[in-house]
Amino acid sequence: MITLDATDRKLLLELQKDAKQSIKQLAEKVNLSITPVHERIKKLESAGVIQNYAAVIDPKGLGKKLLVYCQVTLVRHQESLFEEFESYVLGLDEVLEASYIAGTYDFLLKLLLDDMEDYQNFAVHKISKLEIISNIKSAFVIRSIKESSVINCL
Repeated sequence: MITLDATDRKLLLELQKDAKQSIKQLAEKVNLSITPVHERIKKLESAGVIQNYAAVIDPKGLGKKLLVYCQVTLVRHQESLFEEFESYVLGLDEVLEASYIAGTYDFLLKLLLDDMEDYQNFAVHKISKLEIISNIKSAFVIRSIKESSVINCL
């Protein structure tokens, strides 16, 4: 783990807002010349602080209109069952995020689907076929209030 100074944190915030900014633009925003900014970014990439650069896509532009959160409970708390479920979920394109949760259920899945028919197909033919699942509860997003992947670095 590397130690981040205020300039590193400012660079990270700026890159999260717009990763297509030129090194020159970033240098102006953090009051450094181009070379040190470039070196800092390379250092952050090498250390794994910056994991990748990606485009943010509007799901509706791809016909994906249904956002669903699924709470999944397994039949038993057994390491092999957790591993089986996690391995299975990694191969499902509909699953944007999967988290192991402490509380009344075991996993929380964030799904992105075309519509209710697509959800039904997912529920019946993909997730429900796993016999290690005892319960699935789904919540359908009516309207997203805030969507952001920007982490406040300052």
